[in-house]
Amino acid sequence: MSNDDKAVQKAGKSLPTIKDRLQGDAFKHAIAEILPKHMTPERMARVAIAAMTRTPLLAQCDQASFFAAMMSLSQWGLEPDGRRAHLIPFRNNKTGTYEVQVIIDYKGLVELAMRSGTVSRIHADVICENDQFVYDRGEIKEHRIDFRKARGPVYAAYCLVQMKDGSEKCEVMSKEEIESVRKRSRAAMTGPWVSDWNEMAKKTLFRRASKWLQLSAEFSDALEKDMDQLEDKRFQAAKPVFTSTTEPPALFAGLPMPEVRIEQPEIPQTESKPDEKPSKPVGDSPQSKLEKAILAEGLTFDQFQAWAKETGEIPSEVDFGTFAELPAALCNRCVKAIVPITKAIKEAK
Repeated sequence: MSNDDKAVQKAGKSLPTIKDRLQGDAFKHAIAEILPKHMTPERMARVAIAAMTRTPLLAQCDQASFFAAMMSLSQWGLEPDGRRAHLIPFRNNKTGTYEVQVIIDYKGLVELAMRSGTVSRIHADVICENDQFVYDRGEIKEHRIDFRKARGPVYAAYCLVQMKDGSEKCEVMSKEEIESVRKRSRAAMTGPWVSDWNEMAKKTLFRRASKWLQLSAEFSDALEKDMDQLEDKRFQAAKPVFTSTTEPPALFAGLPMPEVRIEQPEIPQTESKPDEKPSKPVGDSPQSKLEKAILAEGLTFDQFQAWAKETGEIPSEVDFGTFAELPAALCNRCVKAIVPITKAIKEAK
C-alpha cells in the first residue's frame, strides 16, 4: 500500500476505487507516455469505464491486475472496447479475489499486424454449409457467399494473409478443430468464446497463420501476453502483465502485483462479490437446473465433473467444488442435452 493510501486509511476515508483512479491525473499521466499519437488518455479512461459498465465484476477486481492490463493495452494502442480487446475477470482461488486478464480479439491482432508495414491484406471468415468454398493443395481457390439466402451452419473457417512482397499464406480449419482449440483455452467457457465465437474462430486461424510471418516485436509481445493463448501454451499458469524484469510504473507502486496461479475461470455475474464462493445454486439458475437433473438420475457432482473433463467440457486442470461454481454457459448446454449426458455418465460408471 502506498503512503498516500495509508494516509487515506488513517484519516478514516475510503481508498480510491478503480473508477476513481481511472478518472485521476496519475493514470492519465502514466499512460500518456506510452500511448500512440492517435489515442488520448481521456479516451482510454472512458473506454475502460465503459468496459466496467458492461462487466460490473471488473470494478471489484484486484486493482494492480486491472491497471497492469490497461498499461499493456495502452502500450499496444488497443482499446478494451469489446471489439479489439476484452478485459476479463478471473477468480484466483488461492486469494479469493478476482484478477483482470486481457483477451485480444481478431480485429486487435489484425490492427497490430497491419502496423508492422509488411502486410498488405488480411481476410478471415467462417465457411457455412451453403457457401461455395474450394481449397486445393494449400490454396484457397474460391469462397462465394449468396447473401440472398441463409448461409447455414458453420463447418470451417479460414484466414488469408497477403504480404507486400506478393507472397501469401493461408490456413483452413474445420469447426471440430477450432472447437478443440477452444477447449484447450483458459477462457474456453467465458468472455468472447461465448459471446463472439465467429470472431474467436477467425483469431484462431490468424494466430496459426502468423507463425509463418515476420511481424513486429509489438505483435509478438501482444500474442505472448494475450490471456487466451489457445493451442500455443496449454494450461500454463497465467502470468502477471509485468514480468520479473519489469518494474511497475510509479502509479501502481503501492499496489501488490499478482503472482499466484489463476486456476478457475468463471462467467462474471453482476451480483457476485470477490470474497464470495457460493456453495449452493440459487433459485432457477442454470446451475440449479443442472444439479436437479443430475441428482434426479441418482448421479453425483463428482461423476458429472469427471464426465465433463473426459469430454473436454471442463479443462482437465480445473476443479470445481459444487454445481454452483460451474459456468452458466456450460450448465445451459448440459441441461439441453441432459438425456444423452446422464446416459453417458451411467455407462462410464
